[in-house]
Amino acid sequence: MGLCIADSRSKSKNLRVSHSIFTQKFSAVPNYGRLVELPTFGHSDNHVGLQICDIVCSALLYPIACYAYCTGHVNNVHVQPRASLLRRRYGRQLKELQHRYYDAGARRYVGGITVADYLDQRSGALMFGS
Repeated sequence: MGLCIADSRSKSKNLRVSHSIFTQKFSAVPNYGRLVELPTFGHSDNHVGLQICDIVCSALLYPIACYAYCTGHVNNVHVQPRASLLRRRYGRQLKELQHRYYDAGARRYVGGITVADYLDQRSGALMFGS
């Protein structure tokens, strides 16, 4: 059971997300059964948890993902070979920060950081150096 605190964007975007999750949660085939409340939106300049998420994503996950999945496909400033150092240094810790859980219906672990690699079909494990 849990809740979601998301970084606020604009009132209209927040309302769309909240309404979408509401309709899915209370539909004929419900989703989000373990979500106890609709998402709450906060501003990262006021919430340290959101600030930490921003830092982890912009300083670690984004550069690692660009390096891991775009090298050889994209040639621009975002694909930095030095990001491999971040992956080697922090990959294990990032992997351990994920919230993954076993989905009995799917008979596999789900959640955490996911990747949709339509070119090479690589999993999210590549983010952590696996």
